[in-house]
Amino acid sequence: MTKRVGILYFSPTSSTRSICSAISSGMGVEEPQFFNMTIPELRTDLIANAGADLNMMDHLIIGSPVYSGKLPSQVIDCIKAIGGKRTKCSAVVVYGNRDYGIALHNMVDLLSQNGFEVVGAGAFIGQHSYSDLVPVAMGRPDKSDIELAQAFGKKCAGTLNRLDLNKIPVQMDRFAKSEKYSAIKPSYLEKRCLQCGKCTKACPLGLILFETGIVMTQKSEKQCIGCMACVQHCKPKARTLKTNPFVKVIMKGILKEALQNRKEPLMIFG
Repeated sequence: MTKRVGILYFSPTSSTRSICSAISSGMGVEEPQFFNMTIPELRTDLIANAGADLNMMDHLIIGSPVYSGKLPSQVIDCIKAIGGKRTKCSAVVVYGNRDYGIALHNMVDLLSQNGFEVVGAGAFIGQHSYSDLVPVAMGRPDKSDIELAQAFGKKCAGTLNRLDLNKIPVQMDRFAKSEKYSAIKPSYLEKRCLQCGKCTKACPLGLILFETGIVMTQKSEKQCIGCMACVQHCKPKARTLKTNPFVKVIMKGILKEALQNRKEPLMIFG
């Protein structure tokens, strides 16, 4: 049984962390060591100091959400900077019931190229970032998702063979093909803002000024990945997901299938 399990995760709204924790539980480990890639300062510390701790793990669960069918660039940069030194790991992506694009394939490829030995890969479902606009995958991961994540973890703990990259299917659409991240930006209502700083602390890119709650610059606003962490943490609703009727119609069309049909996790092993 695997004893030293680490969770290396990027999880702005906690769905990815929840899935990864369930996988650890399935491995028989209730208190894994967490390595947080989500917040800029933590990523910096992780890259500078956590190499030794990561290499001491018997197994790493590496988790990331999917945006526009791709891994966030912050996750890519962090994994490249850390390196694996033949550490066994499970690759996990979490998507909003539409599709996972090239994210899972790219994660396995990235980990393999940077010294990790991937024995299992999974694409799990979490509530869609735009669920305030179109209610897709509400409440997920749910009880069934957690149970499947635990089963995935149990299988990964007993798997020794390295996963063949060719086993990982891709779901290629125009979003996955594009090098850009197409994100809807949250709306900001200054009169509701209490300057509590919660959105600043939650933003995985560090784009929001603590003193005012305003995005730093127009250039930084374009970097927003649409994770909606700031919206989730804003109790006075100064940050909301609102858009014009035209964009809302387009999004309903893009997410129509995801709204109507429940998808189940994909799990692949070495």
